[in-house]
Parts: sequence; structure tokens; C-alpha cells
Amino acid sequence: MMPRVSVIIPVYNGQEYIAATLRSVFEQTFLDFEVIVVDDGSTDRTEGILEKFQDKIILLKNNHKGPASSRNLGLEASRGSLVAFLDSDDLWLRHKLERQVSIADSHPEYGIITTDIAKFDSTGITVPSCSALRPPIPSGYVLEKLIFDNWIATSGAMVRRECFEKVGKFSTDTIALGRDDWNMWVRIAADYPVYYIDEVLVHYRVHPESFSHQNQENILAGWLAQLDWFEATIPQLRARHKLMQEVRFQFCWGMGWDNFRSLDLEPARRKLRQALRYSPSSAKAWTALGSSYLPVGMLRLLKSTAKAARRTLISKPKS
Repeated sequence: MMPRVSVIIPVYNGQEYIAATLRSVFEQTFLDFEVIVVDDGSTDRTEGILEKFQDKIILLKNNHKGPASSRNLGLEASRGSLVAFLDSDDLWLRHKLERQVSIADSHPEYGIITTDIAKFDSTGITVPSCSALRPPIPSGYVLEKLIFDNWIATSGAMVRRECFEKVGKFSTDTIALGRDDWNMWVRIAADYPVYYIDEVLVHYRVHPESFSHQNQENILAGWLAQLDWFEATIPQLRARHKLMQEVRFQFCWGMGWDNFRSLDLEPARRKLRQALRYSPSSAKAWTALGSSYLPVGMLRLLKSTAKAARRTLISKPKS
């Protein structure tokens, strides 16, 4: 008998977390699933740990080709009409699959069913709800919103098999490197509505290196290249050049503003100038760019004054 859900977990050198990740799957309240683990050429103790679960998982081997290739290998072997993805260091809460399958049954038109996530690290929960940090996340046809902000965490996504039959596999092209999940969700959202469950059902593990700023220029270049690919490839976006320019502006502005607030001024100027190429009349970008040439001491003073003013406003009693 075919399982209802196929769970696909790519792993590479996951000895520290893979056992806990698998336990979070086997503790689910919904049990009609198969688990496909794709070992992407691990060189640590991952293989030995996976052997302890050999009677519960389908284990496939890949030759260190990356998560997208491993997910595709898992898809080829999967049998469920619904496919759920899980990164090898994340955790599912016990009702995650049950809640999503219920939505899939009651709303057969939705291609992706996704959920809110919490972030955690070695100290515990650091962000209790990612949705609380964003404007309200809608359900429905969300293509134009998803290109601005990818709120679909890979470990939160459940996808109908028919979506892959229509849009194809995860992209392994360099253009999607590190963004292959977003690439897939956008391609699906171009043809299917997306359902968002506003409930934390996934714990997303954050590693210290996730916050490295060393490759910000490359990260931004990758996002912009991906947006170019979307505009050239997805028919619904091909005629929306003004919208795509606004998305490009927001990516450059967001990273430039973060640099400016950290007083990392030279990278801030580069990104703000780039933002202005996409939106030459942006007052906030011109203001930030001009302010970046003020003496650093003055900017520090302005920053501390602004913080003090905010604290005063927050603590001021209501009359």
C-alpha cells in the first residue's frame, strides 16, 4: 500500500543532529508516511547513525552533489501523493504532519501547505515565531509576494506530487545554488495557491556561521541573478518588469540599510547605489547614502540618541 506522505531528508556530515531530526519524524501523530534519507557522501559518522534506523528508513546514496540533487533523488524514489521536506538538523513538532494532511484533504486546490517556524540554537529558542516578525502572511495565489520574501521554510513545506509533475525537479543550476528551495516554491506558486498555517510546527536550527557577513556581496548577487531568471523564465513575471525592479530595489535596500545601521559604511554605499539604479527616485535610499558620508563619530552619536529617544517613548507613561 502506498504511503500518503513521503518525507525526504538530505544529509551531509550530519552526525550531530540527524538522530534527533529522525526522532522528531517518528514521534509524529500522523503515521502514514515513508522516510527517505539521502546521504550526500558524508565522511563523518552519519552512515553509522543511519544504520540504527535502517528498519524505518529508505536510505539512498548521493555523491556530494548538494541538497537539490539529493532532494531530486528522494523524489524519484518517493511514492506518496504528498511530499514533505526536512533538513537534517531541523525538528518537527508532533502534530506537524497531521495538521498539514488535514489541510491537504480539505483544500485539494492548494499545491503547497506550509507553516510558521521557530528558530533555535544551542542556547534554546531564539525566535519563537518567524511570522510575528513579518506582515500577515496570506494563503492563496502569492507569487507576487513570494518573490519579495520567501517565508516557505524547506522543513515546513508539504507539496502535492502533481506540482513536481508540472514544474519539474529542484534546480541544480548554479543560478539557484543555495536558493533552490525558493526557486521551486516560486515556480509552483506561479501555477498553484499556497496555504499558510499560522502555527509554529517546525523548529529551525540556526548555526553561528549562518550570520557571517563575509559573503554578503555574493549573496546579494545570487539573489539578483535569481530574480533575473524568474523574470526571464516565469510567464506571469515576464511582463512585470516594474514589479521586478521594485523587488531588486528592496533586496539591495534591505542589505544596504543593515550595513548602514551597523556602520559598515563602504558596503552600505555600494548596496545603496545599487538600489538607486533600480529606483532612482527613492528618498530613503538617497538619504541613507548621503548620511553614510557623515563622520563615523557623528553617526554613532545620532544612533545612540535615536536609541535613547525610543527608550524614552516606550517608558513614558500614558496620560
